This record gives sequence, structure tokens and C-alpha cells, in this order.
Amino acid sequence: MKARALATLSVLALATAFAPLTVRAASGQAVTYDLTTRETGSMKAGEYQGRLRMTVEANGIITGWFTNTQGSISNVIGGVDGSKIWIQIGDAGMIGRNFYQGTFVGGKIEATAPNTSRTLNTWSLEATPRTHY
Repeated sequence: MKARALATLSVLALATAFAPLTVRAASGQAVTYDLTTRETGSMKAGEYQGRLRMTVEANGIITGWFTNTQGSISNVIGGVDGSKIWIQIGDAGMIGRNFYQGTFVGGKIEATAPNTSRTLNTWSLEATPRTHY
């Protein structure tokens, strides 16, 4: 009986240790992320790179800003629940607006913006923590 209890606790400890990290802020404190982004379009050649700085509040609300390589700045709003993320980058201005949905695990975003305009283009976004400043 004691060996079974010990084995069960060992399995639970391993499962907890290797579970995906979520971005929910702990103990009511906001967490700020500084990410390098890469956007690709299904109907576009190449990719667009940028920088995404966002704050995740304890209640899951996301606010921040995005800067593309040309220096244009756009607002970022959205939310996170566990590993699910949804963010809007941009407004109706020059950069446009994309509504991304995807995952946010270990500080990395993988998301897509489905076609919301008259074009056939679908955008993909990858964002990883910046390693240099």
C-alpha cells in the first residue's frame, strides 16, 4: 500500500514538472513579455518581423504595443485563458488590423488570423521571448 501511494505521488510530481507552462499571472501580479515576432501570410512572399511588448494582467487581460521593422507602432489588446490566447494587433490605420487566436505556452505565441477581409490571405504569427535588447 505504501509503495502504491509513493508511486502515485511520483507520477503526479512528474506530470506537474512536465506540464506546459501557462501565462496566467501568479498571485494577482501582472506579467510583462517582450517578444520578437514573425508574421507570414498565405498569399504573401517572405515574412514580416517586429517586436511585441504586452502585459498580461492577473485576470487574463492583455494590453501592449507592437512595432514593425519600419517603426510603425500599433496597439495590442486581447486576453489569455490558460494556454489559449487571442489578440488584436493594430487598428484601422496604416498597418491594418489582425485578430489572432492560438496558444501561449512558455512565453511563446503560435497563432493565426483567419481571413476577415476580401482577400484570401490568412496570417500566421510566431512570437518568442527576445534574447537581446
